[in-house]
Amino acid sequence: MKQFILALLLLVQFYGYTQNNSFAEKPPVFPSCDSVAIDTLKDCFNKTVFKLIQENFKVPEIVNKENYKGEMAVLFEVDTLGRFNIIFTNAIYDELKEEAKRVFSNFPKIEPATYNGRKTFKQYSIPIKIPLLDTQDFSQKTKKLEKIQEVSKLEQAAKSEFEEINSNLEVFENKAYNSQLNIQFTHSDYARFDRSMNLIGTNSHTASKPFVYEEVAPYYDFKTEKEKLKKETDTWSGKKFWNEHLVQLQSDDYWFTIDPIFDLEVGKDTDADFNSTYNNTRGVLVQGGLGKKFNFYASVFESQGRFAQYVNEYAESLKGFGPDPA
Repeated sequence: MKQFILALLLLVQFYGYTQNNSFAEKPPVFPSCDSVAIDTLKDCFNKTVFKLIQENFKVPEIVNKENYKGEMAVLFEVDTLGRFNIIFTNAIYDELKEEAKRVFSNFPKIEPATYNGRKTFKQYSIPIKIPLLDTQDFSQKTKKLEKIQEVSKLEQAAKSEFEEINSNLEVFENKAYNSQLNIQFTHSDYARFDRSMNLIGTNSHTASKPFVYEEVAPYYDFKTEKEKLKKETDTWSGKKFWNEHLVQLQSDDYWFTIDPIFDLEVGKDTDADFNSTYNNTRGVLVQGGLGKKFNFYASVFESQGRFAQYVNEYAESLKGFGPDPA
């Protein structure tokens, strides 16, 4: 199965670079390759990788003991930070796989590849001959080895689209606090900033409600007050449950959030025939904005409940005339 996966990965790869590259790609650059011409960067990268393997790879004892001669394959990538990461290894011995991981983990951090001027990751496949070539033979026989292969241009172009989307995303800041969204019209929420809005000397107008965040923001710092309510937690689930939106995305031109709505209550009425009372609400809340002046808000929810007997009796007492139920 592993051999099949490796074969598929190798089939989608191509050999070499051309000097006139229509995709404006530049391979990763080792410090030792900094001063070479751009059309020889790929060759310099290949040779440096082979050299580091030659100098640091130690053939495991069991491989030497069993006099194994063959080849292992390593699929690796150089990420956007210039770090080497092994994706897949194919070898007859697990010890060879572990040694390859050790060697690549000690590779220096280098200048990452670029695509159209943007940093991008690059994937490569490289064969390692076992036993290793002698240092003297290495420089003479490098050209006879399979060349480091790169992911196809088509795949690279497709991956760059995703990276471009990511590059347009920003660290989320709650733009709702300065938006045209209505502030939830409840006494508990409005009591928080009522004094700030009605201080002598303010130019606020409080006759028309509900307020929008943009009107209140000059008098009340929503962000600071929200920070005071956050709970200390280091886990992703804790942050999402207590301090953050379940889904939150933002760019220069838009932002939106998605949150679940839950209201679960349980009680007991000792005078009623039934055992317990409850309120069960489930829903979803979506809000966001396009530009600075267009905002939207939508919520969908469903509630079920069983109330105390005195509430039921009062509701029935309000029943109108006729056959209709209360």
